[in-house]
Order: sequence, then C-alpha cells, then structure tokens
Amino acid sequence: MPKEVADFLERDRKREQAREKQDERHLSKSAFETVLSGSECVRRPVEDAALWNLQLECLRKAVDTLGTQDQDLIELRYGRSLTMEEIGINYGVSTAAVSKRLKKFHEQLRGSVL
Repeated sequence: MPKEVADFLERDRKREQAREKQDERHLSKSAFETVLSGSECVRRPVEDAALWNLQLECLRKAVDTLGTQDQDLIELRYGRSLTMEEIGINYGVSTAAVSKRLKKFHEQLRGSVL
C-alpha cells in the first residue's frame, strides 16, 4: 500500500502548505520580518526528507494495524482512486457512511503520524 500512503501524506502536506500560505498572508509587516529573520524559514532539504520518510514509515505501520476491511477501504479510495459513491456501492452502504469512515481513518492515521 505504499502508493496510497504516499498520496495521503501528499494531500496532508498540501493542506498544511495552504494553511501556512494563508497564515503568511495575514502577518503584519513586523511579524513577517520576525519570521524571515528566524531560522524556521531556512529550508533544510535533508532534514525535510528524513522527516518525510519517518512520517511515511509511521503511517505505513499505522495502516498495517488496521483490520483487513479497513485496509481494503483505504486501498479502494487511494490506491484505486474510486469515488466514495463507487465504494458505497461495493460495500452496500451510503456515500455518507463511506465518508464518515474515511474521516475516522484520517483522524486516526494523522494522530499516529504527527
């Protein structure tokens, strides 16, 4: 399941980037200058890659702890890119039920990654 795990992390990273961009747009000039002068703005590619790999490994382990049916659901959504409606038809449940279940997994998996 590495592809869907990577996709999950990529989506999470993009959400975080969007939030950071929104935060940056709302900084005052002095706050912006403070942020720029801090070491947090310096990109550290080696550290970023190491953190990414660590998060990915934690996510893989968390997915492995899920039950078979739960792993199948994640595989259908992220591995095969099925819509929630298509998954609902496969499982015989509503789209809302699929959405609720996936949201529960996201929260559970996010907690194990951070």
